[in-house]
Amino acid sequence: MSGKPVKRIIITADDLGIDKNINKGIIESYNNGLLKSAALLMNAPETEEGIHLAKQNRGLETGIHLSIVEGISLRGIQSTIPDSLSYFSGKICLIRHWKNFIAKYLLGKIDFRELEEELELQIRSFLKHFKTIPFVNGTQHMHLMPGVWRIVIRLAKKYKVQAIRLPGLDRPSKLWLNKRLPFLIPFQLLGERGRSDCRNAGIKYPLNVAGMQYSGQIDESKLLLLLQNVSSDNAEIVMHPGYESMLLRKDLPWAYSTFDWDSERRAIQSEIVKTYIQDNDIELINFSEL
Repeated sequence: MSGKPVKRIIITADDLGIDKNINKGIIESYNNGLLKSAALLMNAPETEEGIHLAKQNRGLETGIHLSIVEGISLRGIQSTIPDSLSYFSGKICLIRHWKNFIAKYLLGKIDFRELEEELELQIRSFLKHFKTIPFVNGTQHMHLMPGVWRIVIRLAKKYKVQAIRLPGLDRPSKLWLNKRLPFLIPFQLLGERGRSDCRNAGIKYPLNVAGMQYSGQIDESKLLLLLQNVSSDNAEIVMHPGYESMLLRKDLPWAYSTFDWDSERRAIQSEIVKTYIQDNDIELINFSEL
């Protein structure tokens, strides 16, 4: 260490449990790479395997990837939150895309009581296998939406969640100068609003969240760019490492047609990235260390 201020960074893998190839890549990224935290889906085709792998690899901090869109409905009944399309093995599935969800949301066609019941079932299912909830986040960041956020913060307090992903208005940098900026700004604003709720509830959150602007497409060069540009405060980099999944490309093309899980897996395990972290006073932490 050079004595310079240390950047403390969490690297999180979303989507543990969605597919065997994704599960394999996440665990490999923990064992051979820089990964310290993973967000587990409790309503996905390979959730059971994801639980087993998380228990086998106790050093991998495992939180909940709350499924607000996409995934198998744990309520298992038709209502305002499932989709007309059953995309996972004929089961009743949740709304399949953030655009579809927001369309129903804006038209007032989402019953938030049903959504709260669904999310609470996911949390209670998680606690059957793990003693505590170190962190939560939401699929496609829908946990930040007004109304949805009220449910999430209420459940977080009830079940003593330790931390929540909240993107905010980070200091300007070239990280945000890309075509996804107009899409991301609303989530940053909503994240800023949620931070006071978390402070009042004693719930932690990363002070910066990066990676959303390159979601599913973080290669070695982009990971280095993220590491260089996040602030020296506690930060999170959101990633999706895995192995190629033709099943997800077929069943969920609206979400995963552009994903490059292999590049993200290789980036997390890159010796060049590891050397950069070592040489630049970066400390990799997890949510419990915020």
